[in-house]
Amino acid sequence: GCERSFHLPCAARGQCTTQYFAHYKSYCSDHSPEQIVEATPEKGTYCLICTDSVDDRKSYRTMVCPACKHAWFHRDCIQGQSLCAGLCFQCPLCRDREVFMVEMLILGIRITLR
Repeated sequence: GCERSFHLPCAARGQCTTQYFAHYKSYCSDHSPEQIVEATPEKGTYCLICTDSVDDRKSYRTMVCPACKHAWFHRDCIQGQSLCAGLCFQCPLCRDREVFMVEMLILGIRITLR
């Protein structure tokens, strides 16, 4: 396994992923989990939360809903949505909860238990 270590505040800046469940694993940018869903944003696709354009592919910064494959958003935007929604967190487009929440947890999106 990877032997890299980092401070938690530095981890986000370095595109590291921390999973906030079970064993609270952390991954460096080279070994972070990636979305396996087959989807590519069309030209002109924007974040459903901030309405700014998203990257032209899935990345650490740009994510897609694994359920509908049509909702694109920035990591920081969906993290903010998650902290506000708590256990009511869902895809902002298709409103899927189960598949969406599991994927977001794996990708390091923190979900508050309230």
